[in-house]
Amino acid sequence: MYYVLWTNAGKEEKTRQMIQNNADKSLYKRCLIPYRVKRHYFGSASKLVKMILFPSYLFIETDNIKEFADNIKWFPEFKVVLQMDDVYCPLGKHEESVLFQLINDKDVIDISKGYMEGDKVRITEGPLMGHENFIKRVKPRQGVAVIEMDIFNRTTEVPLGLELTQN
Repeated sequence: MYYVLWTNAGKEEKTRQMIQNNADKSLYKRCLIPYRVKRHYFGSASKLVKMILFPSYLFIETDNIKEFADNIKWFPEFKVVLQMDDVYCPLGKHEESVLFQLINDKDVIDISKGYMEGDKVRITEGPLMGHENFIKRVKPRQGVAVIEMDIFNRTTEVPLGLELTQN
C-alpha cells in the first residue's frame, strides 16, 4: 500500500535520496515523487518544464508504515506520515488507480493534446486520453486541464499540461 509522507517544500528529492541511501530497504518497496510536465511561454518562445505534482509530498509503498516511520523519524527533512485520528492512512485504491493511470514509467504525467468540441475537451493523445471525465475545467491560456483527485483525505485540484489545437 502507498502512504503519503509530508516533507519541506523544495526538499522532496533530498528526502527521497535520504530515504534511498539511509532507510532500511526491507521496510519499503518504492519512494515516489510524481511530476507533471507543462509548457511555459516566454514571449514568443516556449519550453517544457517538469514540476512536482504534489509539492511537499512523497508516496511510500510499504507493508509496515509504522516501522518505516520509526526508521526515518530522525531524518531532518521528514515531517510526518499523513494520518487521521492517530492512524496512518494509506492511499485509497481509487486514488492509487487514478494516479498510476496518469503517470508514466518515469513517474511523470506528460502533456496531453486535444481540441475543444463545444464546451467539451476531446483528448487525442497523452495520459488524459480516455479520461476526459476527470477534467473539471480547462485553462487554455495557461495550457492546463484541471482535474480533481480525492487525495490527502480531501478533494484536490490538480493542474495538468494540455495543448489544445484547432479541430
